[in-house]
Amino acid sequence: MAAYISNLFHLTHSSIQLINRLRYQKRFISQSLACDLDAFQQSGAHPLDPKEMKKITHYYGLAVPAILGEAFGILLAKPMSRNERMALTYLGGATGLFDDFFDKHHLPKDYILDLLRQSRDLIVTNANEQLFLNLYGKALEHAANPDLVKTYSLKIFESEVLSEKQLNPEIDIHEIKRITLEKGGVSLLFYRSGMDAAISDEEKVLFFHLGGLLQLENDIFDIYKDHRDGIKTLATTATKIEPLRVTYTTLTDQVIRYVHETAFPEKNKRQFIDIMLIIICRGFVCLDMLARNEKSSNNVFSIDSYSRKDLICDMEKPINMLRTIHYFATYNPA
Repeated sequence: MAAYISNLFHLTHSSIQLINRLRYQKRFISQSLACDLDAFQQSGAHPLDPKEMKKITHYYGLAVPAILGEAFGILLAKPMSRNERMALTYLGGATGLFDDFFDKHHLPKDYILDLLRQSRDLIVTNANEQLFLNLYGKALEHAANPDLVKTYSLKIFESEVLSEKQLNPEIDIHEIKRITLEKGGVSLLFYRSGMDAAISDEEKVLFFHLGGLLQLENDIFDIYKDHRDGIKTLATTATKIEPLRVTYTTLTDQVIRYVHETAFPEKNKRQFIDIMLIIICRGFVCLDMLARNEKSSNNVFSIDSYSRKDLICDMEKPINMLRTIHYFATYNPA
């Protein structure tokens, strides 16, 4: 009971801080990224789709600095500088546009590489590509080590190409797991490269596995969309939810162990773990929902048997918020 109460205290403290950081980042966006987007649209460029704008300002541009960047700063025992916040805000803003090059626009691979390399003879063909160059270029201007950012951007490109294997119905489950870890791992290291401090070997191991865990969580929540699009993930290919839960739990335990193996101050490590657990515990709630579906179909998870409503976990429901709190309070990060 004492540990439960202590964890609830940590959850309350971390949640309040997280809310405040999100509010601060929203104000920061209104004075930086949003201004650049307005100027871009007023320049005569083709208007961006409202969904694309939302991904830039309300998702990646918000969450990357306010959650990941702040968490990096806590672990490093150094608050984010303005340049770090600028770099991560614009890297986050560029992320959704970059994803669309593969998922929505299906651009030629060589052309995407030219965009990442900012080739001088490059001729962009639409507003999305120009905006990507603008945001990515501004992120590099504010990053302390732009060459490292470029290096990891190319690794992300490689992981995106690798993930196309997930469209193959015959893909092996072990290959799916490898791609999941690779895609998530390099993405998190990409954002970490926007911070001023050099990345230690211990951090590389930690953030690679944390990124893989967050990618797995994303796949669990996106199970309906991925199945609809024919993408093979550990979630869409599951016939039993328990092995998926074991994988998720094992990765969570590994990440926490890797945090403790770093040389950062103990207080900072605990605060970092608390922030990550707020996110990670949501995945357990979604896994519970999928397990209930399994029980309704003769204890076999049969994804084709479920409706869209059955496969989408609404984390804004009060009951799911309470379940997340319970998972946090009962989890032992020590």
